[in-house]
Amino acid sequence: MITKPLISYRFLAHWVLVLPLLLLACKAQKSPKNPESAQGNPANGSLTEREMIDFSYLFFEANKEKILGNVGPAIQKFNQAMRINPRSAAVHYELSQLYLRSGMGDQAEISGQQAVRFDPKNKWYILSLAEVYEARGKNDKLLPLLKSLAESEPNNAEYQYNMAAAYELNRKFAEAIAVYDKIEKVSGVSEELSVQKKTLYLQINKPEKAIEEIERLIKAFPEELSYRGFLAEIYQAQGEKAKALAELETIVRLDPNNPNVYFSLAEFYRQEGEKEKSFEALKKAVANPEAELDLKFQLLSSYFDLSQQFPELVPQAMELCSLVVESHPESARARAAYGDFLYRENKLAEAAAQYERVLELDPSVFGVWNQLLMIASEQQQFEKMRDKSRQAIELFPTSPVFFLYSGVAQIQLKQYEKAIEDLRSGAEMTVDNPALSAQFYSSLGDSYNAIKKHTESDEAYEKALTFDARNVYVMNNYAYYLSLRKTKLDRALELSSRANELQPANASFLDTKAWVLYQRGEYEQAEIWIDKALESGGMRSATIVEHKGDILWKRGKKIDALDFWKRAREIGGGSERLEQKINTESLVE
Repeated sequence: MITKPLISYRFLAHWVLVLPLLLLACKAQKSPKNPESAQGNPANGSLTEREMIDFSYLFFEANKEKILGNVGPAIQKFNQAMRINPRSAAVHYELSQLYLRSGMGDQAEISGQQAVRFDPKNKWYILSLAEVYEARGKNDKLLPLLKSLAESEPNNAEYQYNMAAAYELNRKFAEAIAVYDKIEKVSGVSEELSVQKKTLYLQINKPEKAIEEIERLIKAFPEELSYRGFLAEIYQAQGEKAKALAELETIVRLDPNNPNVYFSLAEFYRQEGEKEKSFEALKKAVANPEAELDLKFQLLSSYFDLSQQFPELVPQAMELCSLVVESHPESARARAAYGDFLYRENKLAEAAAQYERVLELDPSVFGVWNQLLMIASEQQQFEKMRDKSRQAIELFPTSPVFFLYSGVAQIQLKQYEKAIEDLRSGAEMTVDNPALSAQFYSSLGDSYNAIKKHTESDEAYEKALTFDARNVYVMNNYAYYLSLRKTKLDRALELSSRANELQPANASFLDTKAWVLYQRGEYEQAEIWIDKALESGGMRSATIVEHKGDILWKRGKKIDALDFWKRAREIGGGSERLEQKINTESLVE
């Protein structure tokens, strides 16, 4: 017989801004501009005139290679220059940078140390060595280097920031705070500094000092409501829930259309176990068009996973999807996400509607075409499947999967010649995908068989099995077609037996083996296998029940055979000769 084959959700804290490490000077280094400076101030008379000329030439050539991106030749030429003047700080500096870029950390560190040794006051060399230490995680060496640089120029804010960052890397948080305090005395209260100090105070378990920092920010910038969000986070972390809620409610009162506060409220209520209030706050956040769309997608993603684990959350997930689409009606991504939820819940028509709208907004979304065609296939909407696959082929002419959809649809519509054309095109462009190739050749086998091109059909099935030797559907269908033609019955029995080994208790596969045995004249064995098919659910299939009647007739059990033919008629869907068998009370082949 033929066969066809969220973990607990968390919200991003919109109130947190962390000051990045400010080792920016390390990224803006300069090379010495002339050979005189490149020499690293050698002692008078240490280089001859000839050596000076050779050194300058090699230094120039090395820099040229570096600019061209030829790291290996640049390193080679700088090393040649260094052999002429081993005390050239500039050469060691350049080598350190090139070694670092090449992942040669040990050499980068040695060369960087030499550059600072021979020119200890050059800030570019110091910053370059700092970059090496930071890259290698040698924070203990980084700190004294940046500290000395900051102390040498106490009014240079950039150096002060670098020193504070180095303190943080060494987990010396109190010292970092002290540096930030110095900077603040000069520059005044700023969000970056206060937020960074707040974070550091929390690291050293001084929440009261963190609160003071944020309160100073609120006093300096009362219109910036996000600072109250910082306070709410700290209060909640400290178990002062009433104060946390009061801050959030203040934000709602002052700015009721602020979506971020509703995300924070949702998280607050979730932590308190108040699920209904949490979800209501969440809906307000999601329904707001001003809320970040990326944040909404993160939320939907967490709900996608959660609702699989906890099906009771599916209605919430669907409501949130609907709100995202309503607040962003022209977002193809929002509708695609909603479609994925609907598809997973087997709401195929609704999912298809969302996917079709996605393609109206953005026809370039490959995955949505695939999903839409999959739904058309599942709903057996073969005309739609054919038409949509043709549209997809126009957009993605080198993607074989759409040729497969088109071919399969046209097989179902009995447009076999067109199916063969598409299937051959898709098969030819399929590379390194054995499973897909097997599907193409299996479908070609079906198409050729339908138009009685049996040689081509057999070749296609055999080729499908070279790509997927364990494809039980190809084995079963090929074997059944051979049995109907009463040809290559040894091959048919081999294929059918293998299919039943790989997938036992499949009524269709069992029926195929019974029918192969029937065509071989092995009626006793055929009856054993047809009974297995009936026991495995075959009593619901008119074809299998009719086959039982045919086998019984050959076994001389004519009254029983007639009874099974009548049962097949009651089920509906038997062969064209079934009625004739019943009327004549005899086997018609």
